Amino acid sequence: IKKRSASPAQPIGGGGGVGGGKSAKRIKLEDPSKPPRSTTPRISITASTAAAAEAAVKAKAKSPAPQKKEGPVPLHVAIAEVKSRYPLRRPLKLLEEWEVTCAKFFKDLMKHSWISVARPKFIYHVPVPIIFPELTQAYQSKVKKPMDLTTAESKLFQGGLYYGPQDFIDDVALVFANAITFNKAGRDEGDHLSVAYYDASIHLLKYTRWLSLEYFQKFLSDDPHTDDALPDGLPPSNWKLSQANRIKARQEMNDVVVGEPIDKSVDGDRFPDTWMESECEKLLKALRHQSDNKNMMYFILENYPADYTAFISKPMAWERVQKNLRKRKYDKFGEVVDDLRLIFSNAQKYNARHKENDETSRRAYEGAVIMAGKLEVAIDKMIITVSDRVGKEKVDHTMEEREAEAAERAEEERIRQAVANGEISAGTQPGIRTETVETVRVVQRRPTARRDMDMEMPFFDEDDASHEQSHVESMRQQRATFERQQRERKSLHTRFLSTGALVFARQVQSEHAKKWADRMAKVMELKEPAKLANQTDENKPSELGSKVAKKLRKAGRPQIKLRPKKLVKKRKRETPAPFSLE
Repeated sequence: IKKRSASPAQPIGGGGGVGGGKSAKRIKLEDPSKPPRSTTPRISITASTAAAAEAAVKAKAKSPAPQKKEGPVPLHVAIAEVKSRYPLRRPLKLLEEWEVTCAKFFKDLMKHSWISVARPKFIYHVPVPIIFPELTQAYQSKVKKPMDLTTAESKLFQGGLYYGPQDFIDDVALVFANAITFNKAGRDEGDHLSVAYYDASIHLLKYTRWLSLEYFQKFLSDDPHTDDALPDGLPPSNWKLSQANRIKARQEMNDVVVGEPIDKSVDGDRFPDTWMESECEKLLKALRHQSDNKNMMYFILENYPADYTAFISKPMAWERVQKNLRKRKYDKFGEVVDDLRLIFSNAQKYNARHKENDETSRRAYEGAVIMAGKLEVAIDKMIITVSDRVGKEKVDHTMEEREAEAAERAEEERIRQAVANGEISAGTQPGIRTETVETVRVVQRRPTARRDMDMEMPFFDEDDASHEQSHVESMRQQRATFERQQRERKSLHTRFLSTGALVFARQVQSEHAKKWADRMAKVMELKEPAKLANQTDENKPSELGSKVAKKLRKAGRPQIKLRPKKLVKKRKRETPAPFSLE
């Protein structure tokens, strides 16, 4: 068969050509070994809700019934099942302004390490009866209105189910409030899992309240009423998005953060080494974006005008805060925040007098106002992050202590059972708990002290097991040595300063003494002629010398003359050179 080439008037591939020729018939061959394609209808996002629901029911009826498996349902399967109940999902560009804010808030909330979808520590994403079917009756008897995070998100993106941000926040808060209600009885009984969920739900409820009141500032009302904590010390299960509640939540976070000690790394280690130092470093870097160089240029270096200290009692600059932070001089978060705020408050106070007349003062004042606003935004973010992190660490620490106590009780019970069964002798004390701790050991060879001997003997450094030290002890000794060197260096620096101040003070005193002597010499020159005029002939000094010499002359006794002996310098003999050309 000869293959015919395609003409330019009729392109290869069939219909839609420019010319009026006949199109070639396309025949599709299918492999009989492959199964036929499924005719399951697809659900369109643009279709109506009724049509989508009907198509979903038909597809479910045609598909075979899945086999039930024992045990909890996998999380991703449960999430897919919840999302299938809300097939319509609008894109972000079709959402209203408050819905976009709700979506951003929910996305930030899901970044929390405890409820992240990637590796969640606690499960709030799906209803409890789906993932734990055996708890269905117990859960329904305690919780009257179930809610989960996936359902709240799906209702938001489907649309028409929430009428404002308050409805969405109420549903998200209900997730953690239900968990507190359900696990309260188990917590009172001492169940480990219930205690963990109870404490985590309380913290997540607080974090949700703090985060929502910061995200929805544009939609806050002016209602002066505040939602107080419950009588048993629990946070409010729902709250109104108002300015009063935001101010109260901000005060709660300040109480947590401002007085929190900074976990400082050891001098000599890299900086930042702890998460608290990293948060302080982020706060400093938030003021050094490239777009802020124009406004920040006056507040970086410690270059102050000549009369600056006459108006400002405590000068402060960005560079000084950074040095203090790297030298570990700040003990609390509040000290860092206060110094950063002091930079711009000082600038506004000093430049407010001349901002109308001087161009530089006007730019510095306006830059201080702008950067003070950006600093407050960065402080708000840091306060939420630090408050959450501090609360998480407290809950984690409490959980670790409970786990250790539970393990200790289990170990004691095991030993008692072993003693009762005769596996261990009765002399074993069940209260003693044996632990195997793996430590990294560093062998250090120490020279043995040598005694004075009459003769020199060969010395050998023998290895001894007692010379071994653990890595922790070695690091502790190095740290103590370094701290001692730092103290000695500091005391030496103090001595240098005191010695220099003493020398300077003595030089000043010497200078004052010289000036006083010059002044007194001038006074004496003025008084000397008057004194000589008042003297009598007897009191006048003799031209021949003293009064004793005058009396000796009258008595005919000659005056002894002392002539100092002149020193004769010895002439050095010149030694001729050993070799001479003359």
